[in-house]
Amino acid sequence: MAAFPPLLHPYFARPIRSKEEMVLASLRQPRIMPLYWITCSILIIAADHLTDPYIQFPILFLVPVTLASVYNGRWWGVGLAMVMPWIRFYSESRAVPWAVTQEAINTVICVVVLLGFAILVDRTAQQTRTLMREVKILRGLLPICSFCKKIRSEDNTWVHIEQYVTERSEAQFSHGICPNCLKEHYPAFSMS
Repeated sequence: MAAFPPLLHPYFARPIRSKEEMVLASLRQPRIMPLYWITCSILIIAADHLTDPYIQFPILFLVPVTLASVYNGRWWGVGLAMVMPWIRFYSESRAVPWAVTQEAINTVICVVVLLGFAILVDRTAQQTRTLMREVKILRGLLPICSFCKKIRSEDNTWVHIEQYVTERSEAQFSHGICPNCLKEHYPAFSMS
């Protein structure tokens, strides 16, 4: 018999992947979309500049900093965290009704908060990537023999369940005897 073909998505004609595989694949591509983060940053700064100086959007600076840190790494997030507030400072320093020193202090505070946030998000993304690499989950239906408990693999060979699980995960087996089997097969050694 031929091996079973993988399930294919009807629209893309590619193998369907689990949610964990898709998350890991998206996190494996750390060099995607830097132009999007820069464009998003420019749009947020422009929106901030077009509004009244009393209305500020520094909370929106978290969006490109977060996305850049997750998908492009720490240095993209740190770079945006450093540059965005200073561009805003430069464009707003002539229009603010308060002293430039107050605006500079606010900018430094914003930079420090964004830097901390960028580093925290990057560390979290790295931990997620590490955990996703370590997790191996067996999914789907396993064709198993009713008598000998061997499992049919993709190439139509029958292998012991221990071998099948060990080859497809990081699980290791140790064998023992449960109390019921001890009573049934070794009644002389049974305590009760």
